[in-house]
Order: sequence, then structure tokens, then C-alpha cells
Amino acid sequence: METFLIKSAISMAALFLLYKLFLEKEKMHRFNRFYLLFSLIFSLCIPFITVPIYVSTPVTPIQDSVLMIHSVTEQQPVINSVAPTVLVQPEVNYTPYIILGLYCLITALLVIRFAINITRFYKLKKRNQNIPYKGATLVLIDNNIPPHTFLNTVYINKKEYENQSIEPELYSHELTHVKQLHTLDILFIELLKTILWFNPLLYSYKKAIQLNHEFLADENVIYKNDIISYQRLLLNRSQQRAPIAMLASNLNFPITKKRFVMMTKTTPKIKTLALKLACVLTVTAIVYFLSTENVAYAGTQQNETLTATDSVNPDSRRDEYFKGVNIIIQDSLRDVFINTPYEKLTLEQKRYYLANVPKKNGDSDGVSEEDYKFSLEQKDSHFYIDNKKISREEFLKHKRKEFASTTFEMFGETKAGEEISMTFMMFFYTYPYYNKHIKHKYDHYPNTTCQITISKTPLEYGYFNTQKAGSRTDKITDMRQEIEISATSNNFEEKNKKATPNRSASFPGGRELFDSYITNNLDLDDLVKDEKTYITFKINTDGSVSDPEIIGNKDPDITNRLKKVFEASPKWIPKQEDGKPVKIGTSYLYHKKTK
Repeated sequence: METFLIKSAISMAALFLLYKLFLEKEKMHRFNRFYLLFSLIFSLCIPFITVPIYVSTPVTPIQDSVLMIHSVTEQQPVINSVAPTVLVQPEVNYTPYIILGLYCLITALLVIRFAINITRFYKLKKRNQNIPYKGATLVLIDNNIPPHTFLNTVYINKKEYENQSIEPELYSHELTHVKQLHTLDILFIELLKTILWFNPLLYSYKKAIQLNHEFLADENVIYKNDIISYQRLLLNRSQQRAPIAMLASNLNFPITKKRFVMMTKTTPKIKTLALKLACVLTVTAIVYFLSTENVAYAGTQQNETLTATDSVNPDSRRDEYFKGVNIIIQDSLRDVFINTPYEKLTLEQKRYYLANVPKKNGDSDGVSEEDYKFSLEQKDSHFYIDNKKISREEFLKHKRKEFASTTFEMFGETKAGEEISMTFMMFFYTYPYYNKHIKHKYDHYPNTTCQITISKTPLEYGYFNTQKAGSRTDKITDMRQEIEISATSNNFEEKNKKATPNRSASFPGGRELFDSYITNNLDLDDLVKDEKTYITFKINTDGSVSDPEIIGNKDPDITNRLKKVFEASPKWIPKQEDGKPVKIGTSYLYHKKTK
């Protein structure tokens, strides 16, 4: 909002200064009317205009990675048996809420006043006599008022009309306001004033627009009448005041020296052309200074393998992707807690915590022959077309060129003493499905809230999770997000998901707390024989732990000791798929202590 107000105010001020110094003094009223209205609309749009300027920059490899768990769930409780990490809670600043409330109150009052003033014109028209006149409507009013116009209606004094004492020049003046729709200009600026009432430039713009309307009406009158007699008529009528003058085009809008001088003034065509060119140059300069943005692209000398999508400025892409998203960061490693809209994060925070942003998919190049052949070679594969499961025989009826994209998932299972067996799920997407559901999927973050959790011990998600118990390190060896990266023919990430976000299983307070619970209640060095041992277990749909097992162990006594501790542990938050809890198997790698 601050950027919008600053940029729009700078643009309004620059364009209005040009008008006051050069354009207002010249007899080019039709262009000036367009210029004033354009200046307002352009100034309101300029904050949303971005003109990229591409500059070459060297490629810098990312040094650090951060574990991100995207979720919209509330913070999870920490187990009482382990000392929790102290998080810094931000103080609530009520000043913005007070300012917003005051703004809404004043705006509401101005909107009500705006509506009341418009209603008054219609009431006057309804209560008084109406007479059709040259495409407009004359409304006869008993009060002593000068002729004034609102939309296609001219309000005049009834007695003067009946006595035929209203000069023809006045009718011609008011009909010009009607035919040229001057009331719409005034309604537009008044509507802006009700919303941006704190901007003093709008009040100056309104005066300039109304004065320009009088120049236009005067010009039309003196084209067919004597200038001197018309000026005397204006002076004689100058003491009358129109009701609700803020919305009406009336004869007596400032009777100043400017109007009389303008009636006899002429502007050479060359000067008019030069002034119009100056306006174009001014608008161009405003766009250059307020809307241009340097967009970095990687030079070919640093990395010749970069594609066109890699040339986008990562900061700009991140701003586009997370625009309007509320960011919640719980960083146990650095004792940081942040809960704020994305736009209020510092650039350093954005680059550190939100380093990974998916690329836009764009148009598909289709499925390569290599990926297609790979899918057919996998044993016991399951095939899906547009997320609908089909048999392999049915899949073979389709040609490779029908598919815009493909991806796959792997699921593994193991038994004691045996190798892990993998099962592949092959997903293929046709061009219609791709263009409708996938092409724009990663244009913007899918939820209104993004939660980022960083623990002191690395977490590795998937069917099998490996982790050294009790380790204390920053490095993330295997990062998995809500947006999961899969091997595809065009670097496209797609999973068989619905709108409900999926969530990996997590232990309240972090995986390191679960490891601490196990090591504090179980002497693993006494149970395991090998230097490195996998301990597997299952996390059920209710969060309970079951079926703990040391890979290769056949001693029932050891198994019973494992069960006693694992099954008594606090409950996990189960894995969710499509919003429903599912049972999964997981494990971590235990390193036996060396003596």
C-alpha cells in the first residue's frame, strides 16, 4: 500500500505540475480534458506496471538449504518431558488497526455524503416541472439560482424561464456541459476523493477539471456570439450560486481573469504539437523511473545449460509466487518466530527461508522417447492417465505424442534381511488436461498461509526416513516440500493430489524430541550389534506407533523391549493424503556409540 500511495502521488504531482506550468495557459481545451483524466487514471495504474530491463549477471550457486514444511495447520504442542525451544513472540502493534479504522470511518462518511448529493438532484427533478429541450431536460426551480447542469438535466429558475429572461447564450453554455458529458468527469474525481480523501492533489485536479469545462463551454458559446456581450453577461450572473456546486457544472465556476483571457487567446499549431510531445516524454520518464525493474539473466559463460525459464529474476519470481500469502516461520535452530504477510519480510528473510520457488510450467514440449521407454520397462508399474488408473494394456493403446507430460512416484517396502523392493506409479497427462489443470498450477502459492518449520535435527520425509539419532546439524540431506520434485520429461512437478494439502507425518515438537524420548527410555547400544542399524516402525492413522523392528533382528526379547518403549511414546500427527490420515512406515539410522 505504501508503494502504491508514493508512486501514484509522484506521478500525479509531476503530471499536474506540467499542466499548471504549460498546458493550462494554452487554448487546447479538448486535449487538456483528456490529459487531466488520463493523468489520474495513469497515476493510479503506474504502481501496478512493471517494465523489465534484462541485464546479465553471473550465476551464483545456492550455498544453504532450508527444510520447509508447507501447511495451514496450527502450531503443534511441545512434549512436556523435553525442554522446549523458547520462541520469540512478536509484540502486537495496534497502530495500523487504529489508522485503518479511522480511514474506513471517514471514507464511509464521505461515501454517504456523495450518495446524498446525487440523490438531491433526482429529488429536485422529481418534485419540479420537467421540460424537454434540445436533447436535454430543463427542470424549473422556484429558488433564485443560476442555470447549472447535472448529467443531461439543466436546472434553471422557474420565474426567469416563464418571463423568458434567460439569455440564449446561457442555454448554449449549459447544453455544452450536457453534450460533452462533463458531469461524468466530476463524478469520477469526486469518487476518487471519497476513497483517497487524504491526497491533496485530487482537490487541485478537480478545480482544474471544472475550470477546463468552463473553457470548453465558453469556447462553444463565443463561436456563434459576440465575446464582449458574453463577458458582460457572465459578470452580471456572477453573484448567483448553484446548490450542490460540488457535483454540478455551473455558469459561475470561478469568474476569473483566466476565463476572459482564454476567450481571446490563440495557440499556434506548432506549439500545440510541442506541448503534446512534452506530455508523451513526461509519461515515458515516469514509467522509466517508477516502473522499470532490472531482471537478471545468467550469462552463457557461467552456465551454458540454463534454459529460458532460468533467466527470470529469482526475487521477482518469489514476489510473484508468494504475493498476498501469510508467512509463519518457526525456526527452532535460531529461536525465531515470524507471523506476517510475505510483503513485510526483509529481502534477507525471503532469500533465506523461501529460497525454493517452483518455476512456471508454461507450454509443454511433450514426453520424450527416453521417459516413455523408461515407464514401459519398469516391472509391476501402475499407470495413470489424467490421474485415472488404467491397465498397462489400455495404456499401450495411446501414442506417446498424445501426452504433454509425465512423472512417477516410487514406493518401497522391505522385510527383515531382504532388500527393498520398489513399486512405480507412472502418471501421464494429455494436452487438454495439462493446459487446464497443470500449466498454471505453480503460478502462485496454492494456499493463503505458508508455514515453515526448521528443527535442530534434519528431517527426511518419504516412505523410509533415515536419520542419525541425536545428531545436531544444519544441513538438510534430503529436502521434501508440499511441492515435491519428481523426475519428468519437462521438469514438471505433479502428483495425484486434490485441493486439500497433503502433510507428512510429524512428531509434536520435532523429530529430535522423539529421538530423545527413545534414547532416554531405551539403551539401544545394548540392543544393536552392528555399528549401523535401521530401526523401522509404523505410524498409524491415530498417531500411535506400532511394529518397531531392528532390521536383521530375530530375538523376540529385543522385539518386546522395543515394543514396550515405542508403543508407549506420545502420539504422532499422522501423515495426511487428500485431507485423510494414512498409515505409513518409517525408520531412522542408529549409530552405535564407540567406546
